[in-house]
Amino acid sequence: MPQSNHGSTRRTPEEERKAARERGRELARDESPLPHLQKLIGGYAFAALAENVRDYAIFLMEPTGVICYWGEGARLMKWWSRAEAEGSHLRMLYPENGSEDGTAEAHLEESAATGEYTGEGQRVRGDGSTFWAGVTLTALRDPEGKLLGFAKVTRDMTVRRGAEAALALAWSAHSQRDAAVAEASTTRVALDAAKQDTEIALEQLRSARQFASSVLEHETLDLYIERASLLSEMALLNEHISRLPQPPTVRREGTAQAGRRSR
Repeated sequence: MPQSNHGSTRRTPEEERKAARERGRELARDESPLPHLQKLIGGYAFAALAENVRDYAIFLMEPTGVICYWGEGARLMKWWSRAEAEGSHLRMLYPENGSEDGTAEAHLEESAATGEYTGEGQRVRGDGSTFWAGVTLTALRDPEGKLLGFAKVTRDMTVRRGAEAALALAWSAHSQRDAAVAEASTTRVALDAAKQDTEIALEQLRSARQFASSVLEHETLDLYIERASLLSEMALLNEHISRLPQPPTVRREGTAQAGRRSR
């Protein structure tokens, strides 16, 4: 069986994947676990669990991060065969420049330091495609505290993430609708206020016109009354003048004769 890459030369995720595929071809007829498997998993109960659980990918790693046990659930979820996965480093399952939640090395360091790493990010399947994974990486130690390796449990969160994205989009659309309704409501209030102001202005204009009409009508009536009064007074004056006695008429001939006599 090929040796794990424990040397100083560090492979890239893509190199790990290539080595895994080559190892899978070489060990296609040998599906038995690594010799030290039983020492890490501590009995058949764990193996039974890892082999029968289908919704989770369960696998074990040495302290260096090299996979030493690959469960059936891991094969079904990640599409790497046991021959390909066992003996490969954990970085094989990560994108080339790390995932959204970091790199394999960073996660191993955090798990070793704190006891466990939990996160979500993209992981690489056997065909090169990626999926959104929720992972828990746990450090395994003996009673004296010596690091024996790591256990990792992965769940495919692609469907849930898609549902969350759809829900977020729906909430965004709902928020935008609420904002539009609020804006429309504000605009309607402003329009209603403007309409009310316009109606008040029109009412004031109508009142002013009615007042002006009333004043003009009153003034016109007063003018008619005053004119009628003047006409009546003029008629009375003419009648009074017509009743006055006429002055006597002096004949010019008699006046001429009187003048001659005085000469």
